[in-house]
Amino acid sequence: MKNIKVGLLPLYIKLYDDCGTDRVYTSAFYNKIAGLLKAQGFDVIKSDYCRIKSEFKTAVETFENEGADAIVTLHMAYSPSLESIDALAGTKLPIVVLDSTGDYSLSALDSPAPIGNNHGIHGVMDMCNLLKQRGKPYAIAAGHTANSNVIKKTADLVRAAVAAKALNGSKVGAFGTSFDGMGDFLISKEDAKDIFGIEIVSFSDEQMKALVDGVSNDAVEQEKENYKKDYVIAFEDEELFGKAVKSALAVRRGIEEKGLDAFSVNFLDVNTKNLGSMPFVECCKQMQMGVGYAGEGDVLTASFVGALLKVFKDVSFIEIFCPDWKNDKLLISHMGEMNYGVACNKPVLEKSNFVYTDAKFALKGFAEFKTGNAVFGNVYKDSDGKYKLLLSSVEMCEGESGFEHSIRGWFKAKMPIAQFLETLSEYGAIHHSFLVYDTDIKALEYFGRLVGLGVNKI
Repeated sequence: MKNIKVGLLPLYIKLYDDCGTDRVYTSAFYNKIAGLLKAQGFDVIKSDYCRIKSEFKTAVETFENEGADAIVTLHMAYSPSLESIDALAGTKLPIVVLDSTGDYSLSALDSPAPIGNNHGIHGVMDMCNLLKQRGKPYAIAAGHTANSNVIKKTADLVRAAVAAKALNGSKVGAFGTSFDGMGDFLISKEDAKDIFGIEIVSFSDEQMKALVDGVSNDAVEQEKENYKKDYVIAFEDEELFGKAVKSALAVRRGIEEKGLDAFSVNFLDVNTKNLGSMPFVECCKQMQMGVGYAGEGDVLTASFVGALLKVFKDVSFIEIFCPDWKNDKLLISHMGEMNYGVACNKPVLEKSNFVYTDAKFALKGFAEFKTGNAVFGNVYKDSDGKYKLLLSSVEMCEGESGFEHSIRGWFKAKMPIAQFLETLSEYGAIHHSFLVYDTDIKALEYFGRLVGLGVNKI
């Protein structure tokens, strides 16, 4: 994916230029911020100071024409909001407000002179009020650049905006139908398209079988070697190995040929007439490579995982499986699917008896989710018929022994798990969720608002 482009908009007031105020300090600060955003991996489109309506109009048009993904505003001083609001409220580009100053502390200053270099905050408040009045979505990150995580927060808000844009127009593949009887995540092709801009691409048995038949023996042998490098092989069955890899490569071909951003496989629909083996390892590997996934025909959650993976590397489909009441934590697991990129160990590939269809066998790569801070996310349909996003900051913690032959991870919520589980189902959360590591919950809240979802945080 191409680098994210941000337009860095410096807001100023013409009055100061008319009075001969020096720009040396603030110009250096602006260039410093540009460098910090570049260090986040962004291409930064810079601008001259904007003071009056015509200058803001020109700057925003330049950002649009140069393909910016978002505008990051930076108040160099107070800036009257009526000068900027038409351009900012009128653009389709998302707005992220970076509220910062050059000086960390005012207590050590020996004169009031530096106030002029550090007083953009009331311009931020003025502008945000007008953005709110105009109904223009925006997000804000405040703090000192060297003594807080404000740059990371700003960058993640930009990434969230890019993820929201990526969802609209994305393509999700359905290998098989939806799990019969599961109603919480069901969405029609029409609703997926009309509400979220998601196109669902269905694969018939005949299409899946054709994908399998198109995989060469050489490709299978090469992929087997890749498996041996990437995973611990804990079985001896060359026939199974070849069939499982062929199924995996067939799914990969389907993803590449259709240009999919996400996909789902219903294990109950995998049989000898189509894929021949449930491609558990490929589901994990595709998430690691940036393609969204969710199990059992859940194309909606898969699409959200796919959009977030465009910009946040450590995202995985998850399912809450069991409560550990004694230790106040929850086990997340699934039959054989997780993003291997968030595993704390090399996946161990084991042969699994597959009793659900005539496929009879599958390979599963078992691994454990790494520890760290993460955001739990869940997209669900509410009683008003509208979709909502439920978010919660969680702590992924160390696991327990005895679970080595399963996908496993444990997290603690910000409240007792009994209360957490009650709250999830009081809102109506579905049983499929996703996890995003190392980001602030505000970024995903902004993502949800840009997608048009009501957001609830617990």
